[in-house]
Amino acid sequence: MPYNCAIVDDEKHAIDILHDYINECEFLNLSKTYNSPLNALAEITSDDQIDILFLDVDMDGMKGTELWQHLKSRVKNVIYASSNLEQDIRNIDGSFECYLGKPISPKRFTQTVLRLIQQTEQSVVN
Repeated sequence: MPYNCAIVDDEKHAIDILHDYINECEFLNLSKTYNSPLNALAEITSDDQIDILFLDVDMDGMKGTELWQHLKSRVKNVIYASSNLEQDIRNIDGSFECYLGKPISPKRFTQTVLRLIQQTEQSVVN
């Protein structure tokens, strides 16, 4: 069964790249994309059953880290995708598990998603 994904990024080319990478993975399914964090906040519900949210950090209207605080109860996991340094993001939100630095390479994308899935499955077993 594929993992349902959503993307929130205010840059169309970033959404396009993640869209392509997700479509290349047979174990991922892209269910939603948003170019506005406010639209994502208004529209994403727990009924969407999003397993992985790819989330930009620097967006107009709301920071990705703030959006994640609102969506934690509706989405299972987050992968921040940002041009910011990982340590800068960790200083804002130390609880996240995975990070993709922009520009995102296909290899790094796959490694990060597989690591998150492995961590998720291990926590279910334990």
